[in-house]
Amino acid sequence: MRRTVESITILGLFSAIIALMAFIPQFGFIQIGFIALTIIHLPVLIGGYLGGKKVAIGLGVAFGLASFSQALIRPVTPVDLLFQNPLISVLPRFLFGVVLATLTLKLKPFKSDYINIPLVFALSTFAHTVFVLGSFYVFSPLFNPLAEFTDSVGGFLPFLWGVLLANGLFEIAAALLLAAPIAVRVKDALRLGD
Repeated sequence: MRRTVESITILGLFSAIIALMAFIPQFGFIQIGFIALTIIHLPVLIGGYLGGKKVAIGLGVAFGLASFSQALIRPVTPVDLLFQNPLISVLPRFLFGVVLATLTLKLKPFKSDYINIPLVFALSTFAHTVFVLGSFYVFSPLFNPLAEFTDSVGGFLPFLWGVLLANGLFEIAAALLLAAPIAVRVKDALRLGD
C-alpha cells in the first residue's frame, strides 16, 4: 500500500512539473529556429527512476500529451505541425518511458548509483531522441510541412542527422548534468528516510 501511495504521489508531482514546463513558453520546449531543444525529459527521468515502471511509463505518456497539446495550441514552427500527429508526439515518449523503466530495473553494471543512474539516463535519453526522429522518418512522409526546408539542406535524412547531433547531444548533456545528480541525491534522501 505504501509503495502505491508513493508511486501515485511521484506520478502526480512530476506530471504537474511536466505540465508547467510545457505551458510556460521557452521553458520546457526551447525554440531556436526550426529546432526545439527539450528539457521536459528531465522530470520524466527523475520521476521515472524513483517511481518505478508504471510511473516511468505514465510520465512518458504525460510528456507526449504535453508535447501533443503544445503542438495543437501553440505551434511556432513547421516542426510543431509534425507533433500534431500523436504517433510522433505521444508514441515515442511512451516508448521512452518503457525504455527508462526497463533500464532502471535491468541495467546495474556498477555498485554505485553515481555511475548507474547517469548511464541509465544517457541511454534512455538517446533512445528518446532516436524514437522521436524515427517517428519523424516513418510517419512524416504522410504529411511533411518541412519539405521545402529539408530540400534546402539536402533531404530529410540529413535533416534528421543534424537534429540527432544537435538535440541528442544537448538532451544527453542535460540528463547527465542536471537530472542524474538530482536523482542520486533524492534517492539517497529517500533511503535515509527508511
